[in-house]
Amino acid sequence: MPGLLLPLSAGFPVYGLTSGLLEPRWLELWDTRRPRSEQVWRVGLGHGDATHAGPRVIVTTVPRLPPMQVGDVRYGPTVADDAIGWAQQSMLHAVAPDFPADSPDRQEWWRYQLELAGWLSGNLDAEDWATVSLPVDGRRLPFQVRREGPAWAAFTETDAGWIALDGIHLRITDLALSTVHVADYQPVDVS
Repeated sequence: MPGLLLPLSAGFPVYGLTSGLLEPRWLELWDTRRPRSEQVWRVGLGHGDATHAGPRVIVTTVPRLPPMQVGDVRYGPTVADDAIGWAQQSMLHAVAPDFPADSPDRQEWWRYQLELAGWLSGNLDAEDWATVSLPVDGRRLPFQVRREGPAWAAFTETDAGWIALDGIHLRITDLALSTVHVADYQPVDVS
């Protein structure tokens, strides 16, 4: 993408799949508190097939940030749902039925799925969640996982914040995560 400067650092540890697990790799999301602040509060890194036709994983890192005020705008602290809510929505986009755009069935499916995702984000003891253990920088961490057809969304809490991931067409238990350099990921080409 001509003219787009890649960020050098988010200012916090960013996670992706361990090198060699799934290629290509791309910068999916770089969320700041713009237009008032350049403070990064969420980074998403893609791995694999961006079209969802083949194996694909997006790893989202959300740092633990306190509330802040920039000018007259107040931002709340980052919370777990900033990670898991995003991962569940990304998972649902990968498996959404192919309804016509103006279909009432499409609207009802999305309404139900988004309400359920919101409820599940606050009810981590619900039966829709299972627990798996994944290596993160060589240390095994427990991840809560929700499955929907061939796709899944998962997250864990770390001292620095939260890691969420969503994937399709592969087993979550085959994955490992590590701290990565954002500059190693290319922006996704949407042309």
